[in-house]
Amino acid sequence: MAFKNERISEQDREWASKLVNYESIRAISRWVHKFDPPDWVWTADHDRNAFLISLGGGGTPDDIDRLPYAVLILDRQLVVFNVVRHWSGDIDAGIDAVYEIHHLVIPAVLEHRRDEVIQLLHEAFDEYSRFMPTADGGTWANPNLAARWNIKSINIKFK
Repeated sequence: MAFKNERISEQDREWASKLVNYESIRAISRWVHKFDPPDWVWTADHDRNAFLISLGGGGTPDDIDRLPYAVLILDRQLVVFNVVRHWSGDIDAGIDAVYEIHHLVIPAVLEHRRDEVIQLLHEAFDEYSRFMPTADGGTWANPNLAARWNIKSINIKFK
């Protein structure tokens, strides 16, 4: 029971793309930017049926309408939120990673599991933070799944 960064299999991409698409996310948050279903790498915990997918985006914390989006799929339900990453430090000494979660939308069917959703987000971002897909010749299309950032600390703040 742990999250792992991985490429999404063809079989998983098929069901996930039916859940995570512009229309479904726009129904939850009207500010979402247009995005294409990527070739997708996700941070997955198959045992708990939980999957973190970054949808990208732009803007700054002051530009609330353009913040990057991400989703946590939990039991095939979408938890949608904006996320802003702040990193400080350096690779040798270690990086302090802070993630600000804005506009967390938990579907009614999962609301009674709010504490679990929060815990899953902490665990998923802990693994996601360490992912270096383009290290040593990796690309987003063919990511390096073994390379890891030197993360000293991770903090998640809910705004």
